[in-house]
Amino acid sequence: METVKKPLSIKIIYWLTNITFWIYVAAATLLSVLAISFMMGVLDSAQLHVGMPISVNILEKGTLDVGDTFIGIQLVEMTGKIHFIDTPVFIGQIYSVFIMGIVLITFYIFWLFRQFIKHIYRGNYFDTDNIASLKKIAYALVGIWVFTVIYSYFQYFYLAINMNFNSIEITSDVHTYPITLLVALFIWVLSHIFHKGCELQEETNYTI
Repeated sequence: METVKKPLSIKIIYWLTNITFWIYVAAATLLSVLAISFMMGVLDSAQLHVGMPISVNILEKGTLDVGDTFIGIQLVEMTGKIHFIDTPVFIGQIYSVFIMGIVLITFYIFWLFRQFIKHIYRGNYFDTDNIASLKKIAYALVGIWVFTVIYSYFQYFYLAINMNFNSIEITSDVHTYPITLLVALFIWVLSHIFHKGCELQEETNYTI
């Protein structure tokens, strides 16, 4: 039986996917251990950093030196991270729930994508397993978007509006990352393309 030679691009994607997957598994395991430690109150003193998906305006003005010209500037609509100095246990427990949630959903997507690439690597392009994997990835990405919206508004109402700084103005611009929905829609459409390809392949097999 003649062995079909795999394209180099498929080989590269296959091995990159596997390497990335296991790196993620190692990182996710470490994050999960830390999150569970926070939940159980084992870590009573830590330095937690969390993303702030909310824009802030820097009220302090500065200058931009261009040659002999000095231009007045002000930084606006910046995002970054919050550092909880000597993080209290209850703060760690709250954010541990979010950490575990995103770790589990992301692991599920990585696992599905790895299964999809594995089928492609084996030469199974248009089959029901690939279609199911793509649809599940699309639905999981929608789940990540919903999770992100919840997290973003939690950050705004629980933290942002209660923070006080002398040179920073907290805005009401909450980032919900709608690009995730577009990616989910693209993958969902791709699953239908694979479905159509599967039907055409079956028709060809019946014809032969």
